[in-house]
Amino acid sequence: MASLDLLNIAVAVLILGLIAVLAYKKRIVTKSGLIAAFVVGIVVWLLTSWAWFFIMLSFFLITALFTHFKYQKKRSLGAAQEKSGARSWSNVVANGLLPMSFVIFGFILIFIGGGQDAYGRTDVGLGLYFIPFPVVAVTFAAFLGALATHTADTLATEIGLLNPSPPRLITKPWKTVPAGTSGGVSVLGLVATFLGCLIIGISAAILAAPLWVSLFGIAIMPEIVNFAPVTIVLVALAGGFVGCTIDSLFGATIQGMWQCQVCGKHTEKKSHCSEPAEFLRGNRYFDNNMVNLISGLLGAFIAVFLYLMLLGIGLA
Repeated sequence: MASLDLLNIAVAVLILGLIAVLAYKKRIVTKSGLIAAFVVGIVVWLLTSWAWFFIMLSFFLITALFTHFKYQKKRSLGAAQEKSGARSWSNVVANGLLPMSFVIFGFILIFIGGGQDAYGRTDVGLGLYFIPFPVVAVTFAAFLGALATHTADTLATEIGLLNPSPPRLITKPWKTVPAGTSGGVSVLGLVATFLGCLIIGISAAILAAPLWVSLFGIAIMPEIVNFAPVTIVLVALAGGFVGCTIDSLFGATIQGMWQCQVCGKHTEKKSHCSEPAEFLRGNRYFDNNMVNLISGLLGAFIAVFLYLMLLGIGLA
């Protein structure tokens, strides 16, 4: 099914290893984040192709860029990413687990069912049953929806922190909140949300475009046969925007929030300024990583729903 030949494995390990080392040296990831990112990347590459990995890499690079953009200003607001912006294993898992899981689930479905194109290869799997829907295309829609949600959410946070006026609580638009508050929204944050969705959608649309066949006689993503480039962008936009909005709603309502006993800041962390923080509201066990996972799942659901709806009326 997937390209598991030795040459592909060697190329994947070499390229991912170089990217991981560079990311660690540039303080984009911690040591634990490096290992987690490598595992997620190698699974996606080997079960699908380098093109699927490249789409995920675009998320990784653009979010890292904006995490470090004007970092000192964000730090002065008390809302900068910890460890100089380096992402730990928990950040990587919260943002990479869903896209990887969809790829694995699609792989299993096609292998058991068989009898259809699978990530660029044909006549694969055990052929034990007939799959009544395009598994690869549905998997791709879910993959895009989750990635677009995580990209939009990260950019909305990192760019929204630079908004000239305080953000407003999404559940109470008349109420302003400090920059970095979970559930806060701003004009810059909304622009960043659309930007994040477009980056994922356009990256995927370019790779899947039939233009490559016309120009060079090859298809970069031959497995995406029921997915027009325009539809790819629409699916990423819808899934990412809805998922990011749900993330903000959860942040303003059920996500656990604490108050630092040293500086008085409201925070998502159970400790701040090296001291335990006082619980304020929400669910103690519903942290930011949990919010990311659930909002990504819902963003993926919206993306799949839109794709199937467009496919059903002949517009996919």
